[in-house]
Amino acid sequence: MSQLSEYNISYKGLVEGEHEFSYVLRNAFFEVYKNEDIQDANLNLGVLLNKKSTHIEITFDIKGTIALKCDRCLEAFDDELNLNQTIYVKFGEEYSEEDENLYVLPEAENDINIATFINEIVVVALPMRKVHPDDEDGNPTCQNNMLDYINNISNEGSVIDPRWNELNKLKDGAS
Repeated sequence: MSQLSEYNISYKGLVEGEHEFSYVLRNAFFEVYKNEDIQDANLNLGVLLNKKSTHIEITFDIKGTIALKCDRCLEAFDDELNLNQTIYVKFGEEYSEEDENLYVLPEAENDINIATFINEIVVVALPMRKVHPDDEDGNPTCQNNMLDYINNISNEGSVIDPRWNELNKLKDGAS
């Protein structure tokens, strides 16, 4: 992942205290992770690294928009992101993940690559169901021709095959 080397932070050379970094996240960042959910990205990332004698606190502040593919009409739409998350890094023998916000880095390491943390924060924040937001009246804002198609398919499905009625009679014990 040499294309993500710009997300390396050399913490050994930093004095104790707060250090700020800023990045702009575009499509190329998410393409490295082969994330097909994100169609387009325009995110600003602020990183506050607070180096302490025993550990490091890294706060990620991510703001902007990402384009997602709508699960209903398959067209892209912009979704606003406004995320703020802190992770903690302590030092030990070997790399490990204690929980989703606590990581252990080997004491021999000189820097930390924050790219994976960034990707995980964004991916976890994506909605489970990705659909165009509704308008002010609560109506879907998907493409009208796709909504019409979905409604026609739904209406066709409401016609019950008469063979099922006969099978239901057998199931219910009626003759």
